[in-house]
Amino acid sequence: MMHRFKPVFLLAPLAMLLMAAAPSNSVAPPDRETQLAQAAALVDAGKADEALAVLDKLLAASDLPAERGQVEGLRSFALARAGKFAEARTAIEFAVDAAMTPSQLLLRQLFVLRAISDDTAAAGQALQLIAVTDAKWLADLPTDLVSAVLADTKDDERKFDLAFTLVSAGYAPADQTVGDGDALRLAVIAGLAKRGRLDEAQPMVAALVNTVSIVRLAIDRRFQGLWPALETRLGAGADAADAAFIAAAERALAKAPQSIIARAGVAEALNIASKEPEALARIADIGSTAEALARMGERELWAISLKASLLADAGRTDAALAALDAVAALPAESHPNIAAFRIIAADMAEEAGRHDEALKRVAAIDAKGLNPFGIQALTGIRVCALARVGRGADATAAAAGLLAGWTAEGNNRAVQAAFACLGRLDAAAAMLIKRMEADDSRDDVLFELQPFLIADRANAPDRATKAGLRTLKARADVKAAFLKWGRDLPAAVSPPR
Repeated sequence: MMHRFKPVFLLAPLAMLLMAAAPSNSVAPPDRETQLAQAAALVDAGKADEALAVLDKLLAASDLPAERGQVEGLRSFALARAGKFAEARTAIEFAVDAAMTPSQLLLRQLFVLRAISDDTAAAGQALQLIAVTDAKWLADLPTDLVSAVLADTKDDERKFDLAFTLVSAGYAPADQTVGDGDALRLAVIAGLAKRGRLDEAQPMVAALVNTVSIVRLAIDRRFQGLWPALETRLGAGADAADAAFIAAAERALAKAPQSIIARAGVAEALNIASKEPEALARIADIGSTAEALARMGERELWAISLKASLLADAGRTDAALAALDAVAALPAESHPNIAAFRIIAADMAEEAGRHDEALKRVAAIDAKGLNPFGIQALTGIRVCALARVGRGADATAAAAGLLAGWTAEGNNRAVQAAFACLGRLDAAAAMLIKRMEADDSRDDVLFELQPFLIADRANAPDRATKAGLRTLKARADVKAAFLKWGRDLPAAVSPPR
């Protein structure tokens, strides 16, 4: 739900709003222009109530819709700064309707206010309006809000239309890595395949950068007609795709050498190419002090999660957990994803075989602020930790509220893992098969079960989970479902691991 986002998204400076929203073909009296400028300055100075006092008088004296729209645009920002979001939305909607050519700032405000008021459908309409007005403006929207609107859009046709609009508009925000951009393309490609329009997906398939994206298509039977071309792109051992991915990430870094996101993008590409030591070397110094962490944005902080994963893969579990704990120590009021880092750390401790530590970490997390997906993740970690230390009865009791079965909105991966840890392999297999049958999780399952990912690897931090997946994949029912929906990537193009 969008209400979890802070109103920081609404704190855009207003200096350009006066010129951009000014009614065309009219010359406002100097006194009116002066008051508008004063009001804008007051809003930027954090004096929303004083600004509203000025703007309310101007609104009462405005007769023309264009003039009222200009005032309402400023009022929207003042009202938002005052925490009056419903009124701010009403004001911005009037301002946008009244403007002959709504400015970027007005349309951004429209999208943000609709999004944080949990009106997903209206927020999606605002995204599409921005895309047709000027597609370049999409990149300046808060990425987390755009992602949330996509995730919270449940109607399949509406979700596909919105994703198609963004991909067609070349949506590429600066705060995502080169590889991240493929997620939206994959969603559109899958949507086109579902609608029998896969021939339209060729430009999007060609634009895929992340080797994992290419592999996902190359193992999913929905895209069987593309397999020969995809295998050519992968090359022997997926080396050709890896080289192209690394090169693309390096180009992005060259354009923004100070960008933490771009550095993380290079590390991501190197990691996927099985060059973990090189990947870690590229980001080892990121967030190495409390001061550096405090300066990082929310999306930049996810580079620390990648760094921790690479440290764990190198056998440096203590350092990996310390990196996650440092993020978790940031102020929760200004960092809404802190709980996610605590859950990641608990899971990492569990995968490393530190079951007692994992239980302590789970107990220290306040579940009241978690959504159901997060609660299921936390419960799954606790169930597995208890089961693996021989506390079967406690594990079963902990799982009582979790193992209700597959639901479209649930954390079905966590439920599946909990079943497996409890030794309830029939239930775990049934969950795995359900996940394969679902359009929105099938590619994840097919990828998770690839031989190069679940093979036993000395010193791997998640050997127990991989062993469980190998056991499940060997079952006749899981094997039949797997072969119905996908395949193992041919050994010739399978990446090393």
